[in-house]
Order: sequence, then structure tokens, then C-alpha cells
Amino acid sequence: MIENNRQYQELKVKEGVYVPDPGIDFPSDPTVHLYHKPHVKKFAIDETYPYYEDSFNFKLNRALAWLKCHTLVFFLNWLVYGFRCEGKENLKKYRDVLKKPGITTCNHAYRWDMVSIIQATGWSFYIPMFGENMKTKDYWHMKYIGGVPIPTGLQAMKKYDAAFDRRHEEGSWVHLFPEGISWPFYKPLKPFHKGAFTMAYRWGCPVLPLYITYRPRTGWRKFTGKANIPLITIHIGVPVMPDMTLPRKKAVEQLTQEIWTQMLEMGGIEHNPWPCFIEDWQKEQESLKSAQKTE
Repeated sequence: MIENNRQYQELKVKEGVYVPDPGIDFPSDPTVHLYHKPHVKKFAIDETYPYYEDSFNFKLNRALAWLKCHTLVFFLNWLVYGFRCEGKENLKKYRDVLKKPGITTCNHAYRWDMVSIIQATGWSFYIPMFGENMKTKDYWHMKYIGGVPIPTGLQAMKKYDAAFDRRHEEGSWVHLFPEGISWPFYKPLKPFHKGAFTMAYRWGCPVLPLYITYRPRTGWRKFTGKANIPLITIHIGVPVMPDMTLPRKKAVEQLTQEIWTQMLEMGGIEHNPWPCFIEDWQKEQESLKSAQKTE
């Protein structure tokens, strides 16, 4: 499918970097969700949702979810996807910076990308998530691994922001996928939303980038998954602090660009077909539409 995709035609990677073809016809719009699983849970993602929970029931289920993740799911991630981690030495090298709770980012690469991030760092997280995905049969796992649905509406957003501020004050790490949308085993890096970096500026905390790359399915692992589903390697980068001497807008843009550049380097990407900022892509689309109307 990728041979007919414009973004793949424009993609350039370093020699030896593997680009898988998962057999998916990827959209030309980086804000499009590929899958819409049926809902089995009904709850409102508004000001009534408990964005911060601290009950005994919540803590018990979270402990059970983490136990399952650290045993069965970690093993399956290694067995099926060939989990590997590179750059783990950065956790030690920059441990003084990473003592302060901060934010991790990663490309939104496959169903268990969050599992790989936990497996690589050994940390626990709270994770902003697309709310509609949390209403599916994966609700329990997503909620108790740390998922918090992203709301719309001013009052709901105030409660949502307050919940994450409180988690940060408690010493918890937060993970965000700045691409926003998950496209399985997609090689190019999709445009970033600035939410993660705005949050980092608000807290004055480090951002630690990670990146998932792919390997061909070889050896005995040809029998543990479909041939077009690659094996994965997660790379741990170098933490970046926001420049708190700059105005918020400029500091957030600078931080976003630094993390973007570092993630492209970890991914072995020499030319990426998408721009860094989602706003730039949106402006480009508006200009194309305007040009078509005037023709």
C-alpha cells in the first residue's frame, strides 16, 4: 500500500533503516482516525467525569493493571513484537534532570506503544487519551494503566488541567503522543500538536523523547506474527528543558521543534514529508483550497 502513498514517496531515510509496509492505505489527513471500535461503555466526557481519582477501588484496579502489564503483556510484547530498547543509558546519564517528574513523548506507532514506553523506562504514567477509544472493550486496561480522556468544553478542560497539575505535584510522569493519532507501523512522523510542550512549559519540567523504529520479522518470530507486521525497537533520547526565560509561545515552539528534530534523528529519517506543526499543515491545506477556488 505504501508505494502509492504520497508521504512515503517523499520520505527519505538513512541507509539501512527499515520501512515496513503493513498493508494499510494511510490517509492524506494526519488528523483522521483509522479505526472506530464499537462502544461498550457509556459515560460523558464533560465536567462530570472524574479526571482525578484516588479511591481504594481506583488504586486496586491500577495495581492489578500494572501487575498484568509488567508480567504477561511485557512478555507478549517481547514474544510477538520482538521488543528491544536502545538508549537506556540516557536514563542514568541524565538522572539528575529526570529526578523531576516530567513528560515523555513518542511516535504513536502501534497498539502496545504505551506498553513499550513503560517497559523501556520502568516508570508509571498518566496519559491523556482520545476519549472515544476509552469507551471500547479496552476501557479497563486504558483507564487503569493511567488513561484520562481528553474533554471538550471550558469547564471540563479546567477539571482536566487541574487533575494533571495535581498528578505532576504528586511526582507522577505524564506521557503524551504529540501526533495525536495512531497509525499502525507508520514510518513518517506526523505533525505535532503543542499540548505536551505547553504543559512542560507550565510546569517547567523536562521532556524526554522516545521513538519506535521497525525491524523485519526474521527467524522464529516469523511464526509469532503476520509477515507484514514488523518487530519494534524503542529508542530513549535526551531530555530537553523548556527555556523559561522566553515568552510562552516562543518557548513552546522552540521546545516542540527540538523534540521533533531529535525524534527524526532517532527514527533515521533524513527528510520527513510532514511539517513539524499541525498548524502549518492546516494553513497549507487552506491555501490549496483557496487556490483551487480561484482557478
